[in-house]
Amino acid sequence: MRRKGFIIAFLAPTLIAFCVFYLYPIITVFVTSFCKWDYTNITSPEFFGWSNLWDNYDYIFNKYPFFWEALRNSTTWAILGAVVQIPIATLIALALSRKVKGIKFVRNVYIIPNMISTAAMGIVFLQLYNPSYGIINPIIRLFHKDFTDNILLLKGSAFVAMTCAYIFFTGTTTLMILGNIMAVPEEVREAAMLDGASGLKQDWHITIPMIKGTLKTVSVLAATSGFLLYNEVYFLTKGAAGTYSISYIIRELAITSPRTQFGRANAVAMIQILAGMVIILVINFVYSVSFKKEKK
Repeated sequence: MRRKGFIIAFLAPTLIAFCVFYLYPIITVFVTSFCKWDYTNITSPEFFGWSNLWDNYDYIFNKYPFFWEALRNSTTWAILGAVVQIPIATLIALALSRKVKGIKFVRNVYIIPNMISTAAMGIVFLQLYNPSYGIINPIIRLFHKDFTDNILLLKGSAFVAMTCAYIFFTGTTTLMILGNIMAVPEEVREAAMLDGASGLKQDWHITIPMIKGTLKTVSVLAATSGFLLYNEVYFLTKGAAGTYSISYIIRELAITSPRTQFGRANAVAMIQILAGMVIILVINFVYSVSFKKEKK
């Protein structure tokens, strides 16, 4: 009993903080997604009643003009986070793990740009895409001489520009993978070299299988970050040219809208939470299947 009490005493602050700052807000979001809650009753949400229980969701699915666009975009960014960002981060981490002269300096140089916040990075890319003095339009004019448009206002091009503003910045992910690579026992590498496996073969058959747990974790983080994309949307396009995200329409409903539609915003938030759970389940399933194939 003394040991259990000792454990509970140390876990209690974390459990209390979790309940206050995570569990309670999630329950509040869930409950108020079934309430009329806007500028008319901002201090006292009103439950719709069982007959109109799904009114907020009906509005989001059938009447709000940008929901399906936002869901499609956020899902695409989540997929790109897992299938593009993670391979890039893994390749960079493998390169940075090489024991060559000057590699510590290269690691530091690589990390510095990734220390900039996403909001600041959005401002940087806003200048790069500026049609008057940015560097992107002159590059495009090498192939299309008469091009003078702002690519952030062109449907299709704006989505690509938005994606490029975040997908290649993998500093934190690279560091997590690199740390796990450096933790691979040297004896394992030496044994692989004795068996004739070196360079890329060693990376593919030894290193990557041994860090799959970390790869699964960072895949979840990258996919959920893509699905939650907000800062880049806000600073670059504000949803123009087909670039709405789920996070951005939550802001639009709850803050930008003159009606302060908190109930409808929370309905979207619940969809976002459920989508995050689905992302985690799918990635866990993919990795578990890959592990089973390896064992066979």
